[in-house]
Amino acid sequence: MRENLSRRDFLAFTGAALVSASEASALQGQSMQPGKKLYLFASSWTKGPFGSGGGGGIRVFTVNMSDGSLTAVGGGTGPEFEDLNGGDLCISPNGRFLYCTSETKHLDGKVGAGGGILSFAINQENGALTHLNTQPSMGVNATWVGIDAAGKRIVVANHGDADPVIRVAKKNGVAEFETFFDDGTVSLFFLKPDGSIEPASDVAVFERTHGVDMRAQGSPHAHSANFDPSNRFVLACDTGGDFIYVYRVDPGSRVLANGKSFKTRPGISPRHAAFHRRAPYVFITHERESSLASYHFDSKTGDVALVQTVPTVPPSFTGTNAPSNIRVHPNGKFVYGCNRGHDSIASFRIDEATGKLTAVEITPAGGSNCREFNFEPSGKYMFVANMGSNNIVTFAVDPDTGKMTPTGAKIETPKPVSMQFVAL
Repeated sequence: MRENLSRRDFLAFTGAALVSASEASALQGQSMQPGKKLYLFASSWTKGPFGSGGGGGIRVFTVNMSDGSLTAVGGGTGPEFEDLNGGDLCISPNGRFLYCTSETKHLDGKVGAGGGILSFAINQENGALTHLNTQPSMGVNATWVGIDAAGKRIVVANHGDADPVIRVAKKNGVAEFETFFDDGTVSLFFLKPDGSIEPASDVAVFERTHGVDMRAQGSPHAHSANFDPSNRFVLACDTGGDFIYVYRVDPGSRVLANGKSFKTRPGISPRHAAFHRRAPYVFITHERESSLASYHFDSKTGDVALVQTVPTVPPSFTGTNAPSNIRVHPNGKFVYGCNRGHDSIASFRIDEATGKLTAVEITPAGGSNCREFNFEPSGKYMFVANMGSNNIVTFAVDPDTGKMTPTGAKIETPKPVSMQFVAL
């Protein structure tokens, strides 16, 4: 892939209803109807590392569509899930089931068991959650889960860990170090009619390579995996090896087939992706560079081609920053990326004819360490999960300009990570 960037643009930022296909399919089936109530589900990390120390799980809120405020309600995961290091969430297109990654190395406290993926039934009267089952995610630290438009399959990204394991082996009588890392993997699961999860039907293992920084990129790290709008492909981002992977998953397929890899510019760490539903583009944040990119996506071949890269922070910013989540506004006119470090949301207008982006504004996130954000189905409000400041902040979004305005609504919640909505 070749970037059309000037040297000046490059130096300015180096070093410093329509989202993903799965989300779009879910939101289509959850549009607000008279008499229905909108619920927000938010996952939380635990106080300690790898699912320890309590405080984790999933919390449930109702959304006031008049002012964007949230009210905590009962029905979330209880004390038995205090050590659930709640990662990414997705909801079935019919709004009946919720899926959550367990971002851990030691599922259910078993050392070396890896991460997990949990299924919950959503009570259609009050939004309460009932645990259905848990499956091993077939990797370490499951960071992402996406669901297909039919609600029959989910795909999970397993990040792995950054710490190597050192072994000593004797070769020809001479002791030598051997270094091993966790694999970065993407796992495919089928869902039963009752919403529970079958064991993984296939697992794709990323190329065992590394990036520029051997501390942060010593091994491949799968950080997201999304079904494309046609549900024929899964696109996964590798922050460790600087790759974008694409797998063929025709409807009903139980395998991640014909894997293709696309090398990005070294050291940028592609992290999260969001597809445009009606235009042939996918947008991706770069974790180790304060930027996001627009790519052309061929829905017949699965090929990816870079269109443009844009900075997500002002040229004057010199601090440490790591872009994380990315979303396309439900009207398809704008794409947003959040900055951890600069603590802001960068917004861009999308030219649907070319895929090129024009900066709109950079808005303070209302807290620190913005892990993720999301729009409620209408796109009237954006909710920002600030993990560092333990709050979720509401912004009103202008559908014509894309500009964000804080509503003043904010709710405290421990280490919020991912948010999803359902209208009941």
